[in-house]
Amino acid sequence: MSTNGSLVLNTFDLNYWDKYEGYDINKNDIGDVPYHPLSLFSVIIDKNPPAMLLYRSIMVMLLDKSEKILPSLTPENFIDLHPLMHSLPL
Repeated sequence: MSTNGSLVLNTFDLNYWDKYEGYDINKNDIGDVPYHPLSLFSVIIDKNPPAMLLYRSIMVMLLDKSEKILPSLTPENFIDLHPLMHSLPL
């Protein structure tokens, strides 16, 4: 998924995300923690494309870890409030 703007007219609910690391306490196959599919690093790439050189660097790994600790760093425009715990059968 990619974007080049801040206006979001789509909703991202009830999707399966392979990178989702949340939990499902009530066992209804819907995650209890919202998922932010847009990473902080992708926002940086959008504003500064040469930063893509740092893609597999320690700095990007630290950004990803900080997003897990402080989810307020990622934009609120892209959020799946009810992520699925398992993929749907095709």
